[in-house]
Amino acid sequence: MLIVLGALVGLLGFLPVFVTLKVTRRSDVTNPLTLGLYGLVGVAISLVILVVGLIACAYLARDQLVGFAIAEAVLFLGSTIAWVVYRNVATGRGRKIDKE
Repeated sequence: MLIVLGALVGLLGFLPVFVTLKVTRRSDVTNPLTLGLYGLVGVAISLVILVVGLIACAYLARDQLVGFAIAEAVLFLGSTIAWVVYRNVATGRGRKIDKE
């Protein structure tokens, strides 16, 4: 049961990163510092969500903490990687390298 909750927390932790990726792509700001700060805020919020989930699991069910943490990390990293690959490779937005 806690593995499923860990997966849900991992997915919930991905949402701020997802939102900041959407905001930065639709933003008309050209200052790299501003775009970087958007990303840092999203990552910081995601890490807070993930850590709060781990602390809650440690207090409520310490014996199942490893399964919770693994499920949380796998879903968080997996969804982030899948989103980046989808946006850059599957939709053709990746760089085209010209072979000479």
